[in-house]
Amino acid sequence: MEELKHHHIRYKTGPGEGGPDQWEEEIGKVKGVRKVTIDAAARDVFVEYDLVHCCEEAIEHWMVSKGFVLDDSLAERLKRGWVHYTEENERDAILSKGGHSCCDAEEIERKKKELE
Repeated sequence: MEELKHHHIRYKTGPGEGGPDQWEEEIGKVKGVRKVTIDAAARDVFVEYDLVHCCEEAIEHWMVSKGFVLDDSLAERLKRGWVHYTEENERDAILSKGGHSCCDAEEIERKKKELE
């Protein structure tokens, strides 16, 4: 089962060593990553990955550990936060095999009836 995601991760500066080709190759080694394209002029990393095995937050942490400085503008921080939140819920739903990721509706209804 695959759940492919496509996202752009903006950065302010890349690592001091290597260049876009090497960075693409290295990011591509992260488990679950299927495709990486870096536009160094725009400081943009396009990444395609399998949400079952990876998430954007893990890719960002890996990038920072290798020397990338992520774009810290308000818009980018909000976008990344939203992606992290939604992916966490999607992963929970996938891993629970179709169950409710954010709540247990049956449990809520049971407790509601107990209170009546």
